[in-house]
Amino acid sequence: MDVYICEKPNQGRDLAAILGAKQRADGYLHNGSNIVVTWAVGHLLELFAPDEYDAKYKSWNIDDLPILPNPFKENTKKQTYKQYKVIEGLVKKASTVYVATDFDREGEAIARSLLDRMRFSGHVKRVCLTALDDASIRKALKSMKSGHETLPLYHAAQARQRADWLVGMNISRLYSCLTRAAGYDGTIQIGRVLTPMVSIMVDRDKQIANFKPVPFYDVAITANVQNGQFNTKWIVPELLSDETGRCLDQNLANKVVTEVDNAQGRIIEAETKPGKEQAPLLFDLISLQQYGNSHWGYSAQQVLDAAQALYENHKASSYPRTDCKYLPDSQHVDVSATLEAVSSNDSVLGRLIKNADPNRKSRAFNDKKVTAHHGIIPTTAAVDISKLNEIERNLYDAICRRYIAQFYPDHEFLKSKILLECRGHRFSSAGKTPTQAGWKVVVGNNDCPSETKQGEDDYDESNASLPRVQVGEPAHIHDTKLLPKMTKAPPHYTESTLLAAMEHVAKFVDEAQFKKVLKDTAGIGTPATRASIIEKALKQGYLMRQKKAILATEKAFSLDQILPTAIKSPSMTAIWEQTLDAVAQGKVERDVFLKQIEAWISQTVNQLKDNRRTLTEKGGVISSAFQPAMPKTFPCFACKGDLKRIKGKNGFFWGCQSECCKKTFPDKRGKPEKRIEDEDCPVCADCGKPMKLRQGKKVAKGKKADMFWGCSGYPECKSTAPYKASRKTAA
Repeated sequence: MDVYICEKPNQGRDLAAILGAKQRADGYLHNGSNIVVTWAVGHLLELFAPDEYDAKYKSWNIDDLPILPNPFKENTKKQTYKQYKVIEGLVKKASTVYVATDFDREGEAIARSLLDRMRFSGHVKRVCLTALDDASIRKALKSMKSGHETLPLYHAAQARQRADWLVGMNISRLYSCLTRAAGYDGTIQIGRVLTPMVSIMVDRDKQIANFKPVPFYDVAITANVQNGQFNTKWIVPELLSDETGRCLDQNLANKVVTEVDNAQGRIIEAETKPGKEQAPLLFDLISLQQYGNSHWGYSAQQVLDAAQALYENHKASSYPRTDCKYLPDSQHVDVSATLEAVSSNDSVLGRLIKNADPNRKSRAFNDKKVTAHHGIIPTTAAVDISKLNEIERNLYDAICRRYIAQFYPDHEFLKSKILLECRGHRFSSAGKTPTQAGWKVVVGNNDCPSETKQGEDDYDESNASLPRVQVGEPAHIHDTKLLPKMTKAPPHYTESTLLAAMEHVAKFVDEAQFKKVLKDTAGIGTPATRASIIEKALKQGYLMRQKKAILATEKAFSLDQILPTAIKSPSMTAIWEQTLDAVAQGKVERDVFLKQIEAWISQTVNQLKDNRRTLTEKGGVISSAFQPAMPKTFPCFACKGDLKRIKGKNGFFWGCQSECCKKTFPDKRGKPEKRIEDEDCPVCADCGKPMKLRQGKKVAKGKKADMFWGCSGYPECKSTAPYKASRKTAA
């Protein structure tokens, strides 16, 4: 019997439809004879928690560290145990198992971990699914790989999962124990990718906080020539400028203004030549997340969820968790069918497709650049775009436009440069005049990624109307202006720029040997995990959102002070990620990598255990670092003990930490509020019952409702009194 294992039920249903397995059963589909399609629900197995190895690990004790399982063990997840038993029963009868999960290392692990646990010894084949429309599934079934070829993907996933477990369980417990000993009552989460990302955030916010603006000066002029006029700026001589070419000397800039105003200059260089830009490459996940954040303010997680829905639920686009922007050459034969499908799905895009040339082969088609998955593209499936939500609709449109742009001509323009000299001072102006819109008709001017702009930064398309000039031509200078400016601090990270920082981590590394190694790697994390890592950092209190910006919190600053470089350095985790890629390619053994991680963790844990007293005592490194992150306390209204802010199921409240009190109080804008006790309440003048403090109805938007006293005998007694009335008797 042939058993196909998919990652999720809807994936299984799509595959089963192509295989003719239309008969339903509990947890699988079959064709009545020899083909069965079943599915996991994500990972059905999970690594043991520490206390499942030994009950002593239920409490966090620094003396129990390090925890190094040998061997690692896995449990079935309780919530999916029924489906696990379904797959187990089918695998026992199988002669060949087809792994049809997502074609990446995590997808490989979902199926392979089950086969290992079930001790399957038959044949294994790999169905390399990259999209779930009918055409893509049929193509994947015709070009299957042997199980041996993709086994290293499983080993890489195991190495990643176990390394993350070792770091999380050991280093998180280690620093949580140390900070609690220093007085900080909170959990410290350390992650192989999480912690370096937080460190990058802290460094940026430190740069902003410590930034001191410096004044500098530009000189702008207008030059009249035979065919018109143009604006141009002073070129600061190298010997008189700072390292970025700016003039910091106001007197020098004023001198230039005085000398050239109303003077006669001449053109010493004039150049106009044609140029062109190729269409932007296809989206990978990171560039799609950046696009969604910069254009609509979507979070990275929102974009990932919507892209996953387009892939799984709507069959509208290809596999989204990719780090590739290219397509294999073989997919060029599908261009006409794909464009025709998109045109049928969306009439607006259909009008653009009429002018596309499906025979054109852009730079996006390149076998040498394709990794495990190709760039994100639309499928040939019929899609009812009215059923897409707003985020899905916007992303589908963007994905289609990037694809359509590949079949449009280059964007062409004339590049112009003018160099003017007057009384020994030089002024430069550059412009770019479009001559053929090309692919910009499809994606617009605001979708010009950095790869299309390389070498074009000196040309300003907004300054397009430079007049024709000749070398030696006179130029009369007027409207000379001194432009005082101030240097600016680097901007706070947004989700878009933070994703870029995680991807291009090499620029944050000082060590030359690491820079060279990291230059061509994919940075820290993977396209599939970066969004969840940002969300986790927000949830753990290391980061906070402020409008579109993301800022580091006091907790993040405190943690950054106490962590050694080896834990928070982006270079370390990027090197790990590169090693995991080597495991996935079969170049490095999984167990060799894990032994290195275990040795590093043991050394780190033992060093800090030996120095814990010095670190955590009053005035010690950890105690001092976490002082700003300590939660604010207020004196208890009843016993003067410490009140602590606590998050309950109905929101925040304040609880007294004194054993003899334990009273609670409501939270009001981050501060405790004293309750009105019964003995403090006024007495109703009509019936003699105590009155209760109540809140009236809002009278205007944004205005808080007034408080008043209402009789506790309501509705029998409807007597009320102003809140500021006597506390003993309500008149």
